[in-house]
Amino acid sequence: MKKIRFLHKTTLVTIIGVALIGASVMPVRANDLQQQLNQSKQQANQLNGALNAQKDKVAGGTTQVLALKQSVQALNNSMAREQLLLTKEQNNLKGLEVEQQKLEDQRQKNITSLGNVLKSNYEDGASTYLAVLFEATSVSDFIDRADKIQMVVGNYSKLQKDIVALKETMNNQKELIKQKQTTIQDSIQAKAQTQQAVQQTLDEQQAVLAQLSTDERAMLNSSVKAQAKVSRIQQLIQQEAIEAADAAKAVKQNNVVSRGTNYGGGVAGTVKVSGGTQQILSFAARFLGTPYSWGGTSPGGFDCSGFIQYVYRNSGISLSRTSEAQFNNGVAVSRSDLRPGDIVFFHTYSSGASHVGIYVGNNTMINSSNGGVSYDDMTDGYWGSRYLGARRVVAP
Repeated sequence: MKKIRFLHKTTLVTIIGVALIGASVMPVRANDLQQQLNQSKQQANQLNGALNAQKDKVAGGTTQVLALKQSVQALNNSMAREQLLLTKEQNNLKGLEVEQQKLEDQRQKNITSLGNVLKSNYEDGASTYLAVLFEATSVSDFIDRADKIQMVVGNYSKLQKDIVALKETMNNQKELIKQKQTTIQDSIQAKAQTQQAVQQTLDEQQAVLAQLSTDERAMLNSSVKAQAKVSRIQQLIQQEAIEAADAAKAVKQNNVVSRGTNYGGGVAGTVKVSGGTQQILSFAARFLGTPYSWGGTSPGGFDCSGFIQYVYRNSGISLSRTSEAQFNNGVAVSRSDLRPGDIVFFHTYSSGASHVGIYVGNNTMINSSNGGVSYDDMTDGYWGSRYLGARRVVAP
């Protein structure tokens, strides 16, 4: 068994101390991503140098730990947004119920008012409109009585119709809100289940790391925190460069087709899937932490479009191989109409569809980028400004 050499405890403390001091004086906001990256890398390099000297396997597992942590955070943010929507819909429902009760109260008041009008104007005991008219003493009295009855009955009839129409409208709205509540609650439950699976994987990873010595764990925790800052900034900078390099490589080798079958083709409409979109999202979540690999189309490593093609193929949906070609699959859908299971596209190194992910709901996607398979927030500064469009391949 290979012996592990440990740095002296004093050395570790010194390195960590230097890193923490450096972090305390780091500017809160950098002018640009490159400046942030340089500042974060200085701290991370010190820690990673000591970490790699102690344990190569720890460094190898850091990427997966970061991808899983990022995914858990993205899902937490998504569920929080879902809960806000649910609360809003619940408040809307209460408002409609209050308004409906007000209309019903007004209806009852008008019914009472009608009876009072008839009683006060015709104390003679006439019980019907016709009787009131027959009691007229002259033609002008007859016309006057008829006009009053017509006005009262007309206003009452109109009010009745308005109340019935409004009540029907509100009942329809009430039903729609209940449906929305069910949909949002189902989404929250699905994300909670996904998060539970991610957390379980993360716990297993932590169990392995727990076997390290105290000093190694301290060094790893410091390294992961520092590396987390570097990774996110670096991912944003490298994303475009990696995908541009991949495209250039494919052109240079003149073998775009060799990246996988079906460069063109793919489904032209939507397909009914047994198990629905939840089956697709659950299957995609199995590959969290899988590393990014150019041309990768299997669990050994995926590129962005290879991951999409692999996931949908499992549900019987044939997609084109590249993100550019996948942008022609299915049917177009607006961002305001996005549903879980839709395929979302972004322009990174070019103006076309150069990156692709699977929409999981509430501005969150799962995708394979240079950080590996993970969940990402589509509203952040990077993805938000690069959104291109979406396609639907799963039938409702």
